[in-house]
Amino acid sequence: MILFNLLTLNAQHAQAATHLLLTERLATDVFVDEAIANHRLTPAGTVGTQPRYRVIFLTKALLYRQIESLLNQEFPNNDFRIYTTAVTHVNDAEAEQIRALRLV
Repeated sequence: MILFNLLTLNAQHAQAATHLLLTERLATDVFVDEAIANHRLTPAGTVGTQPRYRVIFLTKALLYRQIESLLNQEFPNNDFRIYTTAVTHVNDAEAEQIRALRLV
């Protein structure tokens, strides 16, 4: 299992990606953090902030490439930052929901 994080500058992309992931049965629950501050070092060497939207969900590790491909297909030229974290333990009810996700 993985914890999938998608970061974007576009609120509509965050909402549309959430809908897509759920309707394609690639996640059972998707959480969206709206307008979190992204602190970054600018080329000028100063610290700047830029709001980002974070879409976060648990899924099967085997679905990663399928999800990444689907997102790139549905959102060409996107600004997505994607990263995952391995999840080694979850409660039984959550694990059963994740195991039931589709594999194509």
